[in-house]
Amino acid sequence: MAAFSAPALATTTVVNGSCVSVTDVHGCLFSGNINEQPTGNNSYGDAQNAYNLYNNTHPSADPDITLTYLAKSDLSGFPGTVTGGSSSGNWSLPGYLVDFIAVKAGPDFVLYELSSPASSGTWSTADLGGKDLSHLEFFGTVAPVPEPASWAMLVAGLGAVGVAMRRRRAQVSFA
Repeated sequence: MAAFSAPALATTTVVNGSCVSVTDVHGCLFSGNINEQPTGNNSYGDAQNAYNLYNNTHPSADPDITLTYLAKSDLSGFPGTVTGGSSSGNWSLPGYLVDFIAVKAGPDFVLYELSSPASSGTWSTADLGGKDLSHLEFFGTVAPVPEPASWAMLVAGLGAVGVAMRRRRAQVSFA
């Protein structure tokens, strides 16, 4: 009886020597793909785990990261916009605060951590050799929306300040 071995599945790995930290302006280069699935081959969870393992032997990559999926630019129903050419442009994701962005081109992708969460920004495949963009993947949180009670308190507070200022002006007298 012959034994057959299954081919190895592709996996997502940090390219050694091409990653200082996701906070670096060049981000971290990964071989493989990144998709919207939390687990499994080429999932964003796979990328998160690969980076955190890399961090164990490369202190510059500290600290560990946690990716919270928001959207992928090439899926139907994408809630934002991606503009520009095939190697650079702008992105916008209204209603979301993006912490991390993955730029996928060719067989690799680069993961960047934004300096501060944002709802828009620029993208480029320069750190991927200028290859044509495949897609962008966004990670972060939903932007907080003030509740109606908060708006009511704000309006009431501004009204109270206005009344106090009016009374104070009325009390001033000139000799």
